[in-house]
Amino acid sequence: MTRRRALEFVFGPVAAGRLVVFRSLFAATLLYYVAFRWRFAAEWLTPVGYHPGGAASGGFQQAVPLLSEAALPWFGAAYFAAIVALVLGVRPRLAIWPVLLGTAYVTGADRLAAFTINKIFVGGLLILALAPPIEKDPAGRPTIRSAWPLRALQFTMLAQLFGAGVCKVRFGDWLAHSDTLWHQVQLNFMTDAAAWMVRNVSMPVWAFLQHLALAFELASPLLFTVRRLRPLGYAMGLGMFVTIAVTMRELVFFALQMCAFFVLFVDEDRLARARKWLGRE
Repeated sequence: MTRRRALEFVFGPVAAGRLVVFRSLFAATLLYYVAFRWRFAAEWLTPVGYHPGGAASGGFQQAVPLLSEAALPWFGAAYFAAIVALVLGVRPRLAIWPVLLGTAYVTGADRLAAFTINKIFVGGLLILALAPPIEKDPAGRPTIRSAWPLRALQFTMLAQLFGAGVCKVRFGDWLAHSDTLWHQVQLNFMTDAAAWMVRNVSMPVWAFLQHLALAFELASPLLFTVRRLRPLGYAMGLGMFVTIAVTMRELVFFALQMCAFFVLFVDEDRLARARKWLGRE
């Protein structure tokens, strides 16, 4: 790829159907995640809860002022309304800013309990917020004058997957032992389904799943950038994240978040036909 073609690939105009669908799916995942956590909102957003200082939390002390108990419902109403608007595509360029700021705020209010998923939400929302406006081309299809938001989000997913695979090889024991996955599903996030599988699924099957997941992560840059390999990438990725959702409690949110990124690699024409069939265009 020449320098000119590379610049065109990153900064040239591109169809934006994938970005539109991703924005809604990404926001829907956030809505599910926040709704699940909101049952305990007072504990992590107001002085009612326990908020350790930097010495006790290893430097992960709260980074923003807490809300009063009276202000919490108002904050929640505005935050949820903005997320719903983003899911539905109602004034998305306006709605995304309170969603981004609200997500950054709740992450800063309880940094010790914030998962990696929080950081991915903040980063993804920031890219979408800074993206050029999505317009309509002469055929009525959504377009964006610079492809950089799409490329940045695609790179985010590939870096996340490939980096996870490298860490498993470099710092873990996924190659040295065939029972690593079997042990990991029995840790803090173990579900009833995982308990059943540990008792009834044979070790060779666990070893196969372990090495299949590792192969998917290490091969993800090829599986999603080479058009002919994408169906295999989708199948392996969905299989891995469904397994995570079933066997690891509360990691369903991370699994859904990562699956939302898959739409960024779908062919635009196929996506347009699917949206037309669903009545979204």
